[in-house]
Amino acid sequence: MKTTETNILNVVYNNHRILIDKITEYDYNGDMAVVKKMCTVVRYTDSGNATPMIFNISPYTSLVDMHTMVRVWIDMGCPMDCNEYGIARKWDKISLHEWVAG
Repeated sequence: MKTTETNILNVVYNNHRILIDKITEYDYNGDMAVVKKMCTVVRYTDSGNATPMIFNISPYTSLVDMHTMVRVWIDMGCPMDCNEYGIARKWDKISLHEWVAG
């Protein structure tokens, strides 16, 4: 199986770099099998240090929704909200709204 990765969004928002990559997986015959997206956020400090984080979201979310939701997540302070096993919450529109509403 072959996999390719292409950056489809690379923007700075509120002192954070948003990187969204398209990951394409091919089957053994060379035919496209699955296309997913992954969102990475790099937080920059005033001193220039960078902290990369994964925005945990469904890889099948549309690009527009993913970009909108990651900006909300950044505005919320990039909460990881891990469960008792240390696994980060998977964000969606409902969970982001609930977090904002408090």
